[in-house]
Amino acid sequence: MSFRTKDKTMQILSVLKEANKVKKMDRDKESKKKRPIRSACVVVPTFNEANNIKLVLDRIAQNRDEEELKDIKLMTLVVDDSSPDGTADIVRECMKNDKDIHLLSRAEKEGLGAAYIAGMKYSMETLDPDVILEMDADLSHDPADIPRLLRAIKDGADFAIGSRYVKGGSIPKNWGFHRVLISKSANLYTRMILGIKKIQDCTGGFRAIHTSVFDKVDLDLLNVKGYAFQISLLHATNRFGFKITEIPIHFAERNAGKSKIQMSDMIELGLSVLRLRIGTPKVHTHIRRQYAAPMRLEK
Repeated sequence: MSFRTKDKTMQILSVLKEANKVKKMDRDKESKKKRPIRSACVVVPTFNEANNIKLVLDRIAQNRDEEELKDIKLMTLVVDDSSPDGTADIVRECMKNDKDIHLLSRAEKEGLGAAYIAGMKYSMETLDPDVILEMDADLSHDPADIPRLLRAIKDGADFAIGSRYVKGGSIPKNWGFHRVLISKSANLYTRMILGIKKIQDCTGGFRAIHTSVFDKVDLDLLNVKGYAFQISLLHATNRFGFKITEIPIHFAERNAGKSKIQMSDMIELGLSVLRLRIGTPKVHTHIRRQYAAPMRLEK
């Protein structure tokens, strides 16, 4: 190889190296772009949570003082299934001092999934948030983790799961062997049957979802009313190729009261996973229809 040819080769390599450097800078710049979030709504289903709901609402509101949420309007929509213990009355008292708390009262108890579907639909129709969050009303989910879930959406995720089973996540130390076995077995069963192997916590109920997901995922067609809603929504979101991420959280024992999970919920969950595996219903045409139980939105 002549000196001139060698010199030209070096020049070409130098140009290519510089071009790759520019491309990398562009990619880095693109990755640092934040997705804007104007507002977010935390949907909290309740049934007999009078001993917990005020503390939950107060803890959610505390996030508004966080630097990361200073430009985000953070709202809460409580979906109450006519709790006989006066949960809704406590929410109404809180609403007097906080205009960003809303109450959706339903005439009867129809299950967790039905409550979430009703709450998410009303949230999008009346409050117009960029992000909807799911959270339990018993403080097993720490409201202080809300900014971390929203940060994941800002960073480009469409669906962020507060995960008990990724590195850094945890469950209560006092959970007995059988409870741990049931929880982990349900997750493993779901992951294997539905092929969602990258997600460690498929049944977790602490989530942040960008509302663009619901441009394709029709809540009405998920066809579940109980705890299986969590799996059906995750499966539909995954099928459409949305970006799903997991954020480690500590899942605590409920603050007060008893768990609402019944054996019928576990059976529905197991059967729903099989139905989804055999043949997933259509989930792309968005139809706004009401559930049978009458509802009343209180602002």
